[in-house]
Amino acid sequence: MEGYFDSFTILVAFTVGVFVLLLIDLLLLSGKDHHVGMKEAGLLTVLWTLVAAAVGVWVFIAGGTELGIEYTTAYVAERALSIDNLFVFLVIFNYFALPDLFRSRALLFGIVGALIARAIFIFFAVGIIAVFEPVLYLLAAILIYTAYKLITSHGDDVDPSKNIVARVFRRIYPVSDEYDGHNFFTVKNGIRMATPFALVVIVLGSTDVVFAIDSIPTVVGISKNQFIIWSSNAMAVLGMRPLFFLLEGLVNLFRFLSYGLAAILAFIGVKIIVETAIHDQFHNFIHDIGVPGDSVSITITLGSLAIVIAILILSVIASVILPQSEGDHHSQDEAAA
Repeated sequence: MEGYFDSFTILVAFTVGVFVLLLIDLLLLSGKDHHVGMKEAGLLTVLWTLVAAAVGVWVFIAGGTELGIEYTTAYVAERALSIDNLFVFLVIFNYFALPDLFRSRALLFGIVGALIARAIFIFFAVGIIAVFEPVLYLLAAILIYTAYKLITSHGDDVDPSKNIVARVFRRIYPVSDEYDGHNFFTVKNGIRMATPFALVVIVLGSTDVVFAIDSIPTVVGISKNQFIIWSSNAMAVLGMRPLFFLLEGLVNLFRFLSYGLAAILAFIGVKIIVETAIHDQFHNFIHDIGVPGDSVSITITLGSLAIVIAILILSVIASVILPQSEGDHHSQDEAAA
């Protein structure tokens, strides 16, 4: 069905479906403040992965093989990026000493913020690219620079106390020192004050904007279809909440994730530059090495998926088989504190 996923109606219907899923999550899965154990986190992670897979099947059937592979590649890349994002969330929760009972609820607000930020960036990014394609070089530069930062910073620059939005908020509104459940506001000595929970959500929201700046160029480097960009982002974000609680118990498997993500971002950045600067020559080269003309685009997309998955697998294998240094143990103890 050529052009099926270019339909505005399909885009709106899918978006409504996403927010229905969020409502179900709020009412049935996250409605009560409770400790999320590994079993529950695992089951919910499988559930959201199956939902994402169902969307992928829909894309393959209605949009064809190439769009289906683009969706799969974009989803895998975005899911990997979301893991790095969740480690930042863990730093934020620990800094504000957010009680374990309220973390699931805070994550749900973080997910809503992530979806809104990504929707806004996708709308503007796709529109700008449509009228001014050279902006792709800027997106490629952002990805390559982010890859460099991932390798050199190792997350050491994550400091919630320096969050500008939270600091401004503290200046204009009094903030309580104590939590009042998951309420955003409380009354102390007759004064209405914001709670630390409100600050947590504010910081999560502001970091969501930063994550979107890294995330959107990544998926734009994989697909130019607005539905694929939005659906892969939305499905990856919806699975973030239970994945967070899994990660708390599986930190050792992701010690080298930042290097893997850096490699993925750098690869996609270079891919954008190559496909934008020498698109025809690149496609002709793929054809000349034996790929039929009508299969060149699918081959390139499938190759991108294979590279992304291979990098992620290698980063996990390296995390398992390579010995940990004392610094690794120290940093993990701080993250889990």
